Formats: sequence, structure tokens, C-alpha cells
Amino acid sequence: MSGSLRVSGKNRQAEPFDERFDFWHGGGGQWRIERDGEVVYLAADEETVFVLIDGELQRQSGGRIRMAWVGSMFSPLDLLGENSLLRKMSSGMRASRGADRIDIGGRAAWLTELATSKGDGNIELAFDDATGLLVLLRSPSGGLLEVTNLAVHDQIDSERFTWDGPVADADPGKDDPLVQAAQRIEILSAISSALDRPQDLLQAVSGTRDGHQAKAAVIDLLGVTDTGADAVLAMQIRRFGSAEKGRIQAELTELRNYVADYSTTDR
Repeated sequence: MSGSLRVSGKNRQAEPFDERFDFWHGGGGQWRIERDGEVVYLAADEETVFVLIDGELQRQSGGRIRMAWVGSMFSPLDLLGENSLLRKMSSGMRASRGADRIDIGGRAAWLTELATSKGDGNIELAFDDATGLLVLLRSPSGGLLEVTNLAVHDQIDSERFTWDGPVADADPGKDDPLVQAAQRIEILSAISSALDRPQDLLQAVSGTRDGHQAKAAVIDLLGVTDTGADAVLAMQIRRFGSAEKGRIQAELTELRNYVADYSTTDR
């Protein structure tokens, strides 16, 4: 299966975002997800996972930590599986009417609506007739999730799910999923703090003479760890855009939920 996913709306800070992904999904946990032509998630199987983190593909542990570290409010990973967006929604909503047959991107689909438990409006959903895949979600607030260019393949070349470029290996002593999640939270929390105070950050760093002083200034200003300060100093300018902050907050929320679930179910 392959296709394109567009996600738009407003993030938790009421700031607009509009993102597009291209994706390929094969059997055995195979995934390839690209954003703006750049690979952000690659999985050859359940255990061989690469994620774009801070500008480089990093090898991640498979198994229990199959998380959507794509840095987006939603991604193609939310379309399928036991943790899919639809499964999360279904527990608190009910269908408000029957389904109507429609056409989406030249493919037959079924359109229906779900009533929210709060009664604040209906969510419009459409499912591809042949695959059952969620291909449209439109919320009362204007949020949109739409799958286009959907295609079903008998087989996708395995090379699509392999990577022969540079990869940053994870520390072999830090393969524990909970440790990885905690480290990522540490980094993202520091970056989030920096995004809240861009002018203060620039002023603090601009007056330093070298990297050591700059790092100390970041730690003093934001109250972050050494690791967090390194992440802040390595940030690209584009990350100060409003959409990036929404991505950071979404990833932080998912990681914290993961840690909470892991702590209660895996001990």
C-alpha cells in the first residue's frame, strides 16, 4: 500500500499547520514515510527502525517502542494498527448516521459521521471501500486528515524499506525503551523551553566567547541539563517556526503517555 497524507488544522497553541507525507507500507511492519522528499521514518521490519531526529536518521529499538517519532501532530503511522487514530477515537464516540457511498481520489469510499461524547459537533469520516483504510477525517474545528494517491500493490520492492545512507547508531547501553523515551523527553523539553524564549536565548548566547560559555548560558537561562543545552545549541533556525512548536508538543505528549502506559503495564 502507498499513498499521500495531508494533515492540517490548528495545534494545541491554536497555531495553524499544514503538513504532507508520502508513505509506503508493506507486510511485516515495513514502512517508509517521507516529508517534503526527506525520509523521516523507515522500517524494514518490526525490529529495524530508523527515525529522523534532529536532522539525522537514528537507529531505534524495535518492539515495544514502535512510536510515531515523526515530529507531527499525526502521521501515516496513525492510520493502521492497534494504536491507530480510529481505534483511539472509537471508544468515546458513536456513529450519528448511516454511511453514504462517495468517490475520493478516483476510489470508492464510504462517508459517515461520529458524534463526540462532549456533544460539540460531529466528525466526518470516510473509509476506502477496497481496503477499509481511513482516508478522510474532518473535525468541526476545521481540522483535516486526508489520504490521496492511495494504491494497493501485490508487492513493494524491499529496497524501498532499506537505507544505505549515513546512520547514527544508538548507544548500545541505552536500548531500554523507557530510557530512550526519557532521554527524548529531556531533549524535547529543553527545545520547547527555547522556543518559548527565542529573544532571551539569542541575547544570552550572543554575548558568549565560546561553546562552553554558550552552553553554560543556556543552562542558566532555561534551567536545562547538559544534554538539553547541547540540543538547544544544535537547533536549526527553521525550528523556531510556529508549526515546529506544535510538533514538539505533540511528540512530548505521546512520549509522556508512553512512559505512563509502560510503567503500569510492563512491570
